[in-house]
Amino acid sequence: MLFPTITFAVFMTLVLAVHTVLLHRPTAWKATMLVASYAFYGWWDWRFLSLIWISTIVDFLAGRAIHSSSDPGRRRLYLWISLGTNLSMLGFFKYAGFFVDSFVGMLGDLGLEVSAGPLGIILPVGISFYTFQTMSYSIDVHRRVLEPTDSLLDFALFVGFFPQLVAGPIVRARDFLFQLSSNDRSPIDTTRAIRLILGGLFKKMVLADILATSLVDGVFADPGGSTGLETLLAVYGYALQIYADFSGYSDIAIGIALLLGFRFPVNFDQPYRALSLSDFWRRWHISLSSWLRDYLYIGLGGNRRGRARTARNLLATMLLGGLWHGAGWTFILWGAIHGVGLVIERWITQRWLSAAPGRVARLFRSLVTFHLVCAAWVFFRSVDVERAIEVFAALGGSWTSAPGMSAAVVLLLLVGLVTQVVTPGRLDSLWDRAAHLPVVVQAAAITLAILLFDALGPDGVAPFIYFAF
Repeated sequence: MLFPTITFAVFMTLVLAVHTVLLHRPTAWKATMLVASYAFYGWWDWRFLSLIWISTIVDFLAGRAIHSSSDPGRRRLYLWISLGTNLSMLGFFKYAGFFVDSFVGMLGDLGLEVSAGPLGIILPVGISFYTFQTMSYSIDVHRRVLEPTDSLLDFALFVGFFPQLVAGPIVRARDFLFQLSSNDRSPIDTTRAIRLILGGLFKKMVLADILATSLVDGVFADPGGSTGLETLLAVYGYALQIYADFSGYSDIAIGIALLLGFRFPVNFDQPYRALSLSDFWRRWHISLSSWLRDYLYIGLGGNRRGRARTARNLLATMLLGGLWHGAGWTFILWGAIHGVGLVIERWITQRWLSAAPGRVARLFRSLVTFHLVCAAWVFFRSVDVERAIEVFAALGGSWTSAPGMSAAVVLLLLVGLVTQVVTPGRLDSLWDRAAHLPVVVQAAAITLAILLFDALGPDGVAPFIYFAF
């Protein structure tokens, strides 16, 4: 079920109606929200609800077993049962085909011909997100930084809560379960929720989808048919498209959760104004980057055992982060670029960049970081490594002819750029005044904005990019 559809609008209307009726009946509210969440996910393919139920039951029982045991060996065993279950499901559905194809290809390179047809495995939507979410619960209980919940209903709702279920943000159990236990489901900030939802719809329906259909998809499908300038603009366009698409989903999810009484963490913070790759990862997909830092990088040793180990840990974290995004060499190379870049950046910073940069230096570092990120996005977007090389080669094409795109696309590129440089909060006063308008006027304005987004965007609603991960 996609957010920007009539189907979801009807679904959300019913959810809000039930939410209002059951505000002061916590158990009934939780049970109803859980059923609604399963209906939301099952709308895509009800068969894969079984995977969510497996993660829920295994991790709930593992958390209780880890907490109740004082024997370190048993505690590790229960933790590995949790991690093994989730990683096995993730590995089979997401990576089995990739590893089989890679193994067959390697044998072919050695002169051993092996025939293997496609496995035909369907990737369950959201599996990368809810498995990471439940694994963090087991790890936190094992680290004794979280008390396990005694309520299977609460834990099931933590795993399956529909706003962020299929594409994040990745919510930590200690945050969600604490808010759930308060039993206060009244809206916290309706104005902010509406602003997030409308902003997310604009990013997805207008900015991301138009850039994709009018510029990015055509160039990446046939790089040889594009000029050098058009290819460069398509690379910039994809950087803005994936930001608008993914941050748009996150904004809508955070806004919907807020309407239902939950505060979710911000997931994007103007990432393309970053001054370094490490700064970029503090601003991009924050819930994933912090997860990788807390549960993988620090688990490997972090920066505690010298420069060589730190470099190894950074590379391993980013390579696995790339592989998390997809089963393909393009994603591995994308992670490798960021990993090597972080290692080099750390070395340069420790040697020469200890002082705070001036305005010109900040601009230079921001431009260098942005273009490194864009170069990595070429691999992320391309269907294979060969296509990525073709895109880079196309950048050396003709720069004398004008790119074949409309003024509207150029305007959207500029709008996307503005979203990265304008100081946040500039429109807060306007939203505050709108919040004091009559409810009928507010409802009419919201309806008009959604209709305008629908009219400006291309026909139909493309799936969010991160649904594929």
